Amino acid sequence: MKLLLVIIEGHLYLAGIFAIFVAELSFLFWGLWSRRPIIGLVAVFVTVPLIRSTVSAIRACFFRITPPEGLLLDRSAGRALYDLVEDVRRVVDAPPVHGITITGSFNASAVVYSVLWPLRRRRVLVLGLPVLTTLSTGELRAVIAHELAHFSSAYDPFAAWVYRTHRSWFELRAALDRRLATPVYVYWFIRWYVPRLYAASAGVARHHEFVADAVAAKVAGGRAAADALVVFESGARFEDRTHWRTVDVSYETETTPPRPYSQMLTWHARITTIDVLDELLASDTEPSDTHPSLRERLARLDESVRMPPPVVCSVGEELLGPELRRLADQLDQQWVTRNGDVWHRHRAEYVDRKATLEKLAAIETPTPDELFTRAELVEVLESPDEALPIYHAAAEQGHPAASLAAGRVLLHRMNAQGVRLVEDAMDRDDRLVPDACRILAEYYRETNQELAARKCEWRATQHTTRARLASNSLQA
Repeated sequence: MKLLLVIIEGHLYLAGIFAIFVAELSFLFWGLWSRRPIIGLVAVFVTVPLIRSTVSAIRACFFRITPPEGLLLDRSAGRALYDLVEDVRRVVDAPPVHGITITGSFNASAVVYSVLWPLRRRRVLVLGLPVLTTLSTGELRAVIAHELAHFSSAYDPFAAWVYRTHRSWFELRAALDRRLATPVYVYWFIRWYVPRLYAASAGVARHHEFVADAVAAKVAGGRAAADALVVFESGARFEDRTHWRTVDVSYETETTPPRPYSQMLTWHARITTIDVLDELLASDTEPSDTHPSLRERLARLDESVRMPPPVVCSVGEELLGPELRRLADQLDQQWVTRNGDVWHRHRAEYVDRKATLEKLAAIETPTPDELFTRAELVEVLESPDEALPIYHAAAEQGHPAASLAAGRVLLHRMNAQGVRLVEDAMDRDDRLVPDACRILAEYYRETNQELAARKCEWRATQHTTRARLASNSLQA
């Protein structure tokens, strides 16, 4: 009931904002009609922008939820998966599911959207390819039951109302900011009301997650539901911290762009360690979280925590067979289309840097500039720790930028010896003052030296002002 009142309150605020926009326009038109000179002069300059802002604000709150992005799974090719979804749907007593969309993320969700014709709602189950290559059939059954539970009962329309309210405020702010026409009172409403909406809806969302977990346990069994939660969390963590990070630096070892989704067909996202499991269970539920913590969800299921057991065959291989490979190929092609040019550019830059570094490393008596360039390349290609002694060597030969770089590396380690090196760089080269002051200010704030940080910022501002005045005087 509290959330319902907060939602109604938000819609009243939105209506009030629109009413103010309309009232302002009405006042300007009245001034023009009655030939009020001052109002008419103001209207000449602000009427058209105000009309555009009003239209943008109203359109922002009357958006249409679009279908989820991804590959729509063909019913004939994915018949076994559609049959599994239909079987779970009957047990859950959920409304019909009109399609299954396959994405490239480690996710699963239930999406409702409207089509213009015929004017009706469509429900789509979204499953990530990584989910299909990691979970077992029983675990996927639990995941599907959990998501379809969100389609059941009064949750479906109520959740859509909460979503639309959240997004209405987001779209309103974005539309007005694009036109640089966000009134102060709109900022005030956003800062005062939106956090209250998030706080009220988060608790209700967590309750719905518990209800959906209970439905999943009823359909697939408590053990399968608990294992699915653990595999889902650990798999998503593996995807983010291991798989995509490897893909991001693949240009260092490969000559052609990777096939990240085909790699998921044989990856080891299911395998986890005790340390990873402890980390996943260490998180607590925050008031703003829409999902409860993993530990809390497992406790509600009354299931013990365990390492996910291995599976001989993933659910994707079992239910989709060759279609799983075809879906991975399609996602690979989309990834290459979006990222291929950037990947090739990074590859070319990497090869060029490696060649330059080899040439510099072969010089017996390098100059300070050559040492500094070599250190920069080592920092980019290897690590700041490997670059630090080379920066020191260049700094000892009087290179100001090398002194600044060495100080930066030390201060990032919270080593106070870096302060002397950064200050020495500023003394040697006045052009380094802005960067040096920024590095020092960051360090001082990290070490709770606010006054010292402010002094650095003031010095940087002074330097920038003097440089601008000197430039203007030269141009004059």
